[in-house]
Amino acid sequence: MAKVKVEVLDAVVDGHKKGAQIDVEEKSANYLEKIGYVKKVATSTKSSGKASK
Repeated sequence: MAKVKVEVLDAVVDGHKKGAQIDVEEKSANYLEKIGYVKKVATSTKSSGKASK
């Protein structure tokens, strides 16, 4: 399953407080969003293909 980047709202998720952006499994992200703990920011990929210099 894919990882999804989420932002923690008014909760503590996996030890991360409000405002933290973390990567979680898509299934977990969907559940946490449904109960109002997080909002989805982006879907992560294994490599972005971009190099920043």
